[in-house]
Amino acid sequence: MSAERGKHIISAAKSLKGMRLADQNIAAFLDAISIAGRAGLFASALRHAGEISLERAQMLAVNEGFSRRELQQTLLPWLESGNLAYTKRLTDGTIQSIESLVLTYEPLLVAVDDLFVSLDPTREAVGCIEALALVTELPRPQSEVAHSLSGIIGEEHAKLAIELAKGYNIVVFVEGGGLPEPILYSEHVWTRFNVKAAKSLSPLSTNDRAMIIEFVNRVKSHQGMPENLLRAEAHKHNAEHMLQLALSVGLINRTQIQMSDGSKRWFLTTPHFYADMGAEFGEDMCDRVKIFLDSIRNGQYFGSAGTGKIVSPEKLLSKLLNVGEIGPCTAIGTDYVTSEQAGIVKVRRSDFRPGQSFLELVQRDTVEKVHDIITTGSLMGSRPMTENDISEGVRFGSIEQLRGERAKVPAPVAEAEREIIQKLRES
Repeated sequence: MSAERGKHIISAAKSLKGMRLADQNIAAFLDAISIAGRAGLFASALRHAGEISLERAQMLAVNEGFSRRELQQTLLPWLESGNLAYTKRLTDGTIQSIESLVLTYEPLLVAVDDLFVSLDPTREAVGCIEALALVTELPRPQSEVAHSLSGIIGEEHAKLAIELAKGYNIVVFVEGGGLPEPILYSEHVWTRFNVKAAKSLSPLSTNDRAMIIEFVNRVKSHQGMPENLLRAEAHKHNAEHMLQLALSVGLINRTQIQMSDGSKRWFLTTPHFYADMGAEFGEDMCDRVKIFLDSIRNGQYFGSAGTGKIVSPEKLLSKLLNVGEIGPCTAIGTDYVTSEQAGIVKVRRSDFRPGQSFLELVQRDTVEKVHDIITTGSLMGSRPMTENDISEGVRFGSIEQLRGERAKVPAPVAEAEREIIQKLRES
C-alpha cells in the first residue's frame, strides 16, 4: 500500500536526520529515502500552519535540511503537483505565501511514496524500506528478513540493505543472551521489545510465527477488538497458546473498561495504534482516542437492545460529528462516564424527557479519529442503527495501568468520582 510505504519512508528518514547530510553511504545508497522522507516531514509541518509567508516556509524547510533554492525548485512544485499546498504569487511570479491543502494524513503519505519512486531509489534503499515494513509487522530473525529481501532485490543487495538499515537505525536489533541470531524490529512500534521477548519468538516454527502475525494483523485492522472474539478464534484453531504468547510479550496490548455493575471487559490493540497516533497527532491524544474507541466497541459488541446497542458504529459517529449530539435516551446519562471524564463528550439532561440525556460532541478531533479507525478496518459488517445506540463503560484502564492490576475502587473514592461527574455536567 502506497500510504503505508510512505509512512515507513518518513520513519526511515527520521533515523537518517541525525547523520551528516554529506554522509557518503546516504549519498550513495539512501538519498531517495532521505529526500522523500524529509519532504514529508516538511509537508507535515505545514498541515496546521494555515497561510504562511515564504520566509516562514523557508525556515521550516531549513529545519528539514533543505535550502531555500530546494524549497522553490523541488518542494513547492512537488506540493502543488500533488494538490498538497497552494502557492500565492504576485503578478511578477514572486511567491507571497503558502497554504497547506492537506486535510488528512494519508494523501501526504501517498505523495511521499510517489516522490520516493520518482527519485529512482537504489535497490538498497528499496531493501531498507521493505525490511522496515517486515519488522514493523512483527519482529523477525535476520535470516528471515534477508530471505524475503533476496526475492525482491537480490541476495547481495539484500545483505547490504540489512547492514545499512541496522547501521543507520532504520531497524534495530537485539542479539546475544542465547539468541541464535539477531532479531530485527521497528523501535518506533515495538518500543518494549527486548531480549526476553526475542527469546520467546526465536524458536517458533514458521506456522506458529504465521499464526502470531495473523493475530497481530487481525487486531491491527480492527483496533479495539473485544478480547473474547480473538480468543474464540484462537480456540477454534487450537492456537490459544500463541495468542497468550503475543499478549505476554507485548505484541498485542489489553485495555479494560469497568462496567457500572463492577464487571470488566477487555479490548485489544497493537502497538501500531500508539505509534501511528503519536506520529500524526502527538502522544497526548493516544489515550483519549483509545478511551472513546473502547466505549464504542463496547456498545457495538456488548450493548443490549433494551438499553441501546451500537449496530453501526460508523453511522453513530457520523451523526455525532454531523449533528453534534445523539439522543435522548436513558442509558446515555450513566454509560459514557469514562469518555465524559476525559472531556471527549458531554452529557446533557433532557428538559422534556425526565431520566433521559443527550450526548454532545466536545472533542471533534478525537471523535473524528475514532471514526477513521472504525471505517478503515472492521471485521464485522456495517448494519443500520438508531440514534439511541450507546455504550456502557464507566472506567478506563490504560495499558500502563493494567500492567499492575488495580484493587477495587474504595466506596469513598467512587462517591467522590460521582460528585465530580455531577459537577462536570452542571458546569
